[in-house]
Amino acid sequence: MRFFTPALRPLRRHGLARMQALALFAALSLWLPFSLAAERAHDDMARYLAGLAPATNSPLATFAQEPAWSVHAQELDAAWSRLERVQLSRVRPWSATHLSSPRPTLLYLFSGPDYLYARSFFPQASTYVLAGLETPGAAPDLAGLTPEERQRGLDTLRASMKSLLNAGFFITANMQKDLHGSGFTGVLPVLYVFLARSGMEIREVSALRLLDDGSLETVASPSPSRPTGIRIRFHDRELGANRTLYYFSVDLSNTGLGTGAFLKFLERQGPSDALIKSASYLMHTANFSRIRDAILARSERILQDDTGVKLDDYDRAVWQVTPFGRYTRPIQVFDHMYQPSMTRLFQEGSPAPLGFRLGYGFSVDMTGLLIAVRR
Repeated sequence: MRFFTPALRPLRRHGLARMQALALFAALSLWLPFSLAAERAHDDMARYLAGLAPATNSPLATFAQEPAWSVHAQELDAAWSRLERVQLSRVRPWSATHLSSPRPTLLYLFSGPDYLYARSFFPQASTYVLAGLETPGAAPDLAGLTPEERQRGLDTLRASMKSLLNAGFFITANMQKDLHGSGFTGVLPVLYVFLARSGMEIREVSALRLLDDGSLETVASPSPSRPTGIRIRFHDRELGANRTLYYFSVDLSNTGLGTGAFLKFLERQGPSDALIKSASYLMHTANFSRIRDAILARSERILQDDTGVKLDDYDRAVWQVTPFGRYTRPIQVFDHMYQPSMTRLFQEGSPAPLGFRLGYGFSVDMTGLLIAVRR
């Protein structure tokens, strides 16, 4: 039996279609990282996590009215003001002076989700390749969390970034512990914060699977096999340019690199710049020789602290190495990684001072950097 006349059928169909479309849009807006949601939804999520107000007509605007989010925004405002004053505002002019003519790609391995220093040192790079042990994760399903869970997620998100904001590097174990089980998992929420706070507009986020030949395949969700990756396409509002960021969760030891798919991906990037800091001196050891050799082979210029490539591993017939700042013995836990050749280089090179601190030291006077340029 029909309960509506033929004349009403188009109206009913239109209403049903509209309701279905609205429901689909809402679902896609919440399932952000690996869906076909409108690009603004990614940017709104990034702004919410960064303590910046989403668009007033965003589905996330309601969550930004909660007291916990207001506290989150105030604390991040204060943290960013301090970071900008003490660090980033000093890094950028130094970079403009000493790192001109950048390559299109920056390799920043052992980085975790540290987009902040990648962009501050190399703002002109069009592609950023980051890698660490932390899992890619996903954007939180805010609607599926209680207000208390959203508050706990925002609190742990700030805690996970604390070491980078205060000391300039991530402590992997602490970050994984902070974000585990909070509803805000992996590095994607952190990357969202850094991109939004840096003035970027996020356009697209995709989950990736790395194939044996070094090519990438887009997948519906993060792959359970490693390395897994994410790709973020975004627009740099300040420079008016589109950028791409890759993050891979990968064990960079000789064994962890396995058949070399990640190394083949790096080869596909062409000659690149490289940034290495707070890398736990891993490439000083034999177990990380493959990734060290790959960085040396793929890079035209390397900016690093003393935790990166060992000075004696630079062939001076190939590389011109210039010191900046001051080299001091490593902190106690890494004291066995002291390099006498670094002491000689800094004594003989009359390095220009740095106005900012990096690495495991606790003051500007303990920071030393090298720029190695292929001859």
